Amino acid sequence: MSVHYQPVECKSFLHHFNKKFLPFSWGANPYRGCEHSCPYCFARYTHEYLGYNSDTEFDNMILVKVNAADVLEKELSRPGWKREAVNLGSVCDPYQPAEKKFEITRQVLKVFVKHKNPLFIGTKSNMILRDLDLLSDMAKHTALIVYITITTLDDDIRCKIEPRAATIDERLDAVKQLSDAGVTVGILFMPIFPYLTDDRDSINDVVKAVSDAGAKDMVPGVLDLRASCRNRVLSLIKEEFSELLPKYLALYKTAYAPKDYTGKIYRAVEIARRSCGFKKFKMPALTEKQTTLEV
Repeated sequence: MSVHYQPVECKSFLHHFNKKFLPFSWGANPYRGCEHSCPYCFARYTHEYLGYNSDTEFDNMILVKVNAADVLEKELSRPGWKREAVNLGSVCDPYQPAEKKFEITRQVLKVFVKHKNPLFIGTKSNMILRDLDLLSDMAKHTALIVYITITTLDDDIRCKIEPRAATIDERLDAVKQLSDAGVTVGILFMPIFPYLTDDRDSINDVVKAVSDAGAKDMVPGVLDLRASCRNRVLSLIKEEFSELLPKYLALYKTAYAPKDYTGKIYRAVEIARRSCGFKKFKMPALTEKQTTLEV
C-alpha cells in the first residue's frame, strides 16, 4: 500500500469531549488517518470531515501534525489549564508506522513529561517501547496508563482483522516490558469477533496471556457495526470467513449484537479474569496521585 504523508499545522492539539463513562475528557492525536488498516475501526468517519473518504484514504492519506509539540506546550502552560488527564490516541494510533519517520508522538510525550500531566495512551503497536525511557520516568511522577489492544492470540486471524499492526507476540512483549519498567498497562480486549474469537478457550487464552505479561486491567468490547464499519466488516467476513456470513447477518440486525449475546461474552471474560487473579481495577485518583508525588 502506497502511503502519502501530508504535513499540517494544527491550531490546537487538545480537544475536549464529554463522555461521563470515561476517566478523561481530553483527547489528542499526533496523526489523522491510520496505516494499521483495521476494517473494524470506528474512527474512519472522522476522515470525511477533512474531505477524504473513510476507506482507502483513511489508510493511506495520513495527516502529520508537525507543530503538535509547540502547540501542546502552549496549551499546558496556560494559567487556566487544570492538568486534567489526556488520552493520547483518542482517534488514531499515536504509534502507527508514520511515527517511526516523524516522531511526533515522542515530541509531544516529552511535553507531557515536562508538565507531569496525567496521561492515557492507547496503541496496538510495540513501537511504544522506543519511548520506554520517557514512560518509565513519567510513571514515577504522575498517573500514566498505557492501554494496548489485543484482540486474539491467533496471528492468522490478526493478519486479517489488523493487517498492518504489530504481531500478537510483539504486543505481549510490549506489555511485559512496560510492566517491568513500572508502567501500568491495561488491555483493550476489543473488538471480540462473534464466532471467530469469542469461544471460551480463546477468551481464556487471551486473559491468561496478558495476565502473565503483567497487565493490570482489561476492558472487553464486542464488535459493533456502526455506520460504514458494517460494509467493511461484512465484506471481510464474506471474503475470509464466508461460512460465518449468514450468522453475522442474523446476529447484527442493527449496529449492535443483542444484549443476551454480549452479556454472555462479558460474563465469560469476567470469569476468565477472576480465574487469572485479576482484581477489580481501580482507576488512579489522577490529581491526588500527582499532588502526592510532587510534594
